[in-house]
Amino acid sequence: MFKMNKIIFIIYIVIIIVTSCAKSTEPVSSEDILKIDMFYSTIGYARDIFVSDSLLYIAEDQGGFSIYNHATNTQYCRFTEFENARLISAVEEDSILFVYDRYGEFAGLRVFDISDLTVPQEDMLVTGRNIEAIKTYKNDNGTIEILATFENEYGYGEYNGTYWYTFFYRYFPNYLVGFDIDSCYIYIGGEQLGLYIVDRTATALNILSITDTPGEALDVKLVNNYVFIADKQEGFSIIDVSDINNPEIIFQKDTSGWAQSIDVEGNYLVIGSGGGGVYLYDISDVQSPQFVDRLDDAIIGYTYKVKIWNGEIFAATKKGVYKLSFEIE
Repeated sequence: MFKMNKIIFIIYIVIIIVTSCAKSTEPVSSEDILKIDMFYSTIGYARDIFVSDSLLYIAEDQGGFSIYNHATNTQYCRFTEFENARLISAVEEDSILFVYDRYGEFAGLRVFDISDLTVPQEDMLVTGRNIEAIKTYKNDNGTIEILATFENEYGYGEYNGTYWYTFFYRYFPNYLVGFDIDSCYIYIGGEQLGLYIVDRTATALNILSITDTPGEALDVKLVNNYVFIADKQEGFSIIDVSDINNPEIIFQKDTSGWAQSIDVEGNYLVIGSGGGGVYLYDISDVQSPQFVDRLDDAIIGYTYKVKIWNGEIFAATKKGVYKLSFEIE
């Protein structure tokens, strides 16, 4: 009898510990709103994606990179001569593709001419390791602007079709990851330190404010006066940055898995939450987002990157890339 009471007591204690430590997250089951429209198979893990009106570019880790027409769901090419393709970004006006190869003999940012989408031609390699995020834009002067974070640095350079010019670096107190920009400011995820807001109009890139977030700020999306943060183990946060010097966290919500990427289009927010899969929220009221639906990793795999484009969601996962649709009555 004593042994039986002891066993019951131990079970009771375990239940208390488990329930007290459990995360308060959204439902695991799908509400059947998110629909899988297309699956793009990859050789390696789909670590990053870049989406335009008709094209889908996929960084496939050890599988290299591939290019699809997502309107017709046809593949143009797969370039496999890579160690670890981790990041990808295109400037379609100039038919230039940038792919970051993290390891090996060709570690660095590799530049491709994609005038012929079926046969990409490598133009040059900019050596470098530990790049976490890149953005590329066409400049008014005809060059391509490249912005990147790597380790505890933010850097800026230009590519003119033949040469790469590096203009400046800015060192920060800790490791940097995802970022977004507008004409005046840079919004950078600083992991444990949260969100940095930096004056990009000043040569010194002065830090204007640092906002500590509940988790580790990994990805950043700026929309109007709000910054949306993929906050790793604590889900996602929304920060009002209308006062650049005094940002305010107005919403925070946990998710299953580790929130690694975030994107916003119109009234919808999507989160790539690692082992938690894909989350969709309605942010019509930005101060009170409403859960819409979720596809967990059992369905689509561990999710690295998400992007909303013209009402469709693209999710890069360990299984490949999924194109998702959603209709809300």
